[in-house]
Amino acid sequence: MKKLYVGEFHPRSELALPGHPDALPPFPVIDMHAHFGPLLLGEDYEATYDTRRTCETLKELGIEKVLCLELVWGEEYDRLCRKLAASDGMILPVGSVDVFRAMAPDFEATVYRTLRDLKSKGCVALKLWQNMTLMGEAAFGKNLRLDDPHYEPIWRACGELGLPIVIHVADPPCFFRPIDEQNEHYVCLSRHPEWSFYRPGMFSFEEHMDMQEAVIRDHPDTTFVVAHVGSWAENLPRVGEWLDRYPNMYVDVAARVDQLGRQPYTARDFIVRHQDRVLFGTDYEGHFTMDRARGFYHTHFRFFQTRDEYFDHPFPDFLGQWKVCGLGLEEDVLRKLYRDNAKRIFQL
Repeated sequence: MKKLYVGEFHPRSELALPGHPDALPPFPVIDMHAHFGPLLLGEDYEATYDTRRTCETLKELGIEKVLCLELVWGEEYDRLCRKLAASDGMILPVGSVDVFRAMAPDFEATVYRTLRDLKSKGCVALKLWQNMTLMGEAAFGKNLRLDDPHYEPIWRACGELGLPIVIHVADPPCFFRPIDEQNEHYVCLSRHPEWSFYRPGMFSFEEHMDMQEAVIRDHPDTTFVVAHVGSWAENLPRVGEWLDRYPNMYVDVAARVDQLGRQPYTARDFIVRHQDRVLFGTDYEGHFTMDRARGFYHTHFRFFQTRDEYFDHPFPDFLGQWKVCGLGLEEDVLRKLYRDNAKRIFQL
């Protein structure tokens, strides 16, 4: 008998099941959570993909528009715009603000100046990331809370300027737990221990959820699209409570098919109940090969549109080590998820 490490175990299912591995959407789709810039592709991102060719492939797959979420502003935002110009408006660059200037005396002026500049260039939202609470030691000597008063100008300015915030607050709960035999992301974290936030000086996952709720609650005039199913795809009842309580909160489904697909009944009910508040996003990366792009989107469409059982989710190489089951959403719900909600929120 061959001995294997747990990360080497990739069993082949013997189930004989019908399936739709090449599923396509019934109408054009807006992917409001993708990356074509330095956040995931690195500083040399321009050399990692051909914009026009990428768009041709995405159009073949039924994608109408894509929001490119990046932590860039000023000249770096302009650089991203130049790279994406060949998309002819298909890929919309979304910029950010320098959150590491939050303690500077002119931060409020910087925020308003940056946001007005972004809007003048056609930016439809503001992208914020987990560096606000987890990577502040170099800039501030400590990590700031998300609801720290120093960040207040961001929430206020976005509300006043009508700029929705797409925010990634926290990674899955297991990324904040010990990397041990009880951690369901053990394989992922053993391969990428740098993704773990279980160490001194870090806010816990639960603290992040409290901070996230406080910011949304205290800024009812600001629109928040909380990425990755409101940061807590593992707890859809709690996310549903937030959506019921805060009409300014929305969520996307980016990179959480692994979580939704292992609770298909609960996930289907969640999306149907909150069908006006859930947006389609994938975490697509611009440097995917064309074959990878096709398989990636086919799997997403298969998941949301069909009742297929026990198939690989879009990130089997590093997220959950399990299969998923499709939700089989009705077309009227799909239309809101895939397209209408994003058109309304981002005024596309």
